[in-house]
Amino acid sequence: MITDITPFLDPVFREDFEQRVPGTYPIDVAQRRALSNEYNEMQRQHMPPLTDVSIEDRTVEGPEGEIPVHIIRPKEDGAHHVVLWIHGGGFFTGVHTSDDATMVDWVLETGCTVVSVDYRLAPEHPYPAGLNDCYAVLQWVASDVVPLGFSPEKIVLGGLSAGGCLAAAVCLMARDQKGPEIALQMLFIPVLDNQHETRSSQDICDLRVWNRIGSLEAWEMYYGPDFKGDIPSYAAPAREEDLSGLPPCYVEVADMDILRDEAIEYAMRLMQAEVQTELHVFPGTYHGSADQKKATISKKAADSAKAALKAVLAGSS
Repeated sequence: MITDITPFLDPVFREDFEQRVPGTYPIDVAQRRALSNEYNEMQRQHMPPLTDVSIEDRTVEGPEGEIPVHIIRPKEDGAHHVVLWIHGGGFFTGVHTSDDATMVDWVLETGCTVVSVDYRLAPEHPYPAGLNDCYAVLQWVASDVVPLGFSPEKIVLGGLSAGGCLAAAVCLMARDQKGPEIALQMLFIPVLDNQHETRSSQDICDLRVWNRIGSLEAWEMYYGPDFKGDIPSYAAPAREEDLSGLPPCYVEVADMDILRDEAIEYAMRLMQAEVQTELHVFPGTYHGSADQKKATISKKAADSAKAALKAVLAGSS
């Protein structure tokens, strides 16, 4: 059992990590949302210049009302591809502007348009509310009415943490319902498994980072008290027995993360199902540390993701 992950971290992360305050439980949702908003504002300070992108907020008609979306696109005409992005936050926090710094970088580097979904959050809106919102926006992006001003040649679906869970589930839904074609799914430090039986989910117990206690509470908020049972694979993609026919996948994993092993196992099962899969396990990292751009390992992670995105949008493998 590792109650202090500091010795295992990249040296660049250690000083800041040692100053972290352990999380308190049960989770105070309002407090966590306030802290998340504060952190997001800090991250926005690292955004590239916005002179070459345009940002628009609009709404999409969803299954139970309007869904806000955040659209970032190149100012120059010529965007032919869309990244549908799903933010993280344990299913109960985060907003569709949470990852603007990364998304602006992707737009500038690849010329794609990013559509980020402000899906409904637990516990006020448990499963499948958020998932249905994300799938509705996928259908909107791919619809014949050309809502973005162009018909996307390729759609990439990406998500971070809990957003990775939703992204993987949307891919399952699109496959099963013969929905829009997805060129690539990108799962960053994804939540995938409700069971919490992997080695990493039990061994990594530092309360200053995403941990087992918080994860169990988050799953209960998302699915309900029976979350550890035989729940649908659209709620927990790791429960899906047949992973064949899914889009190619890019998976990013932090080695000091309770989610490490479930993501590795999911990637391995995708490969066994003959789904082209690229897996990266970044040493010395923890859940969310890739946001800290000052570390060489974070730049390596960012460059790897952009290379995978560029390759699929350019049509190469």
